[in-house]
Amino acid sequence: MASGNVRIRDINTNIGVGGTDRVVVADGTGVLKTINFNDYSLFHARLASDQSHVSGNITTLLFATPLATSPYYAYNNTTGVLTFNQPGNYLVTLQASFASIATAGTQLVLGIRPVPDANYIARGSHYNAAVTSATIGELMNYTTLVVIPTAGYQIRFTAATNQNCTILATETGATGSGNVTNVTVQKI
Repeated sequence: MASGNVRIRDINTNIGVGGTDRVVVADGTGVLKTINFNDYSLFHARLASDQSHVSGNITTLLFATPLATSPYYAYNNTTGVLTFNQPGNYLVTLQASFASIATAGTQLVLGIRPVPDANYIARGSHYNAAVTSATIGELMNYTTLVVIPTAGYQIRFTAATNQNCTILATETGATGSGNVTNVTVQKI
């Protein structure tokens, strides 16, 4: 077995095809392998069911079994805890729809909190401008960068409100039905 450096000269101008082409990586022993980077780095899950929230409480959002995940993540859909298996930088996008049937001015705070619980490591908030129905809520999106310091670091995704409301898993209306509350995490 030979060892040493590899140099490639005169790389062609062909552009890769996302979802088809693969990324070349070296494993821990230096053997070159390919991976589908898009499949490998993503975690994505949808809210398991509608969740009622009581004013002033911080509640863990419970997502269903992930639709996409990789060796970077382990998710417990009973406790809502996401464990990172590798340190690094991760983009996190939380999207939620909330219904406040009684009043406008309900604030929803979506957060990322470490486990064990401490201050938010990221959060975003939104106020609804009008009363919403029980089946179509006020939608908010929040994207941030989270720096994970060590393997085994755990977080939970949370919601807090200033008035009682419901976080909707699915909206149903004249234009159809579909998932509205979900989370996507990608290692960058």
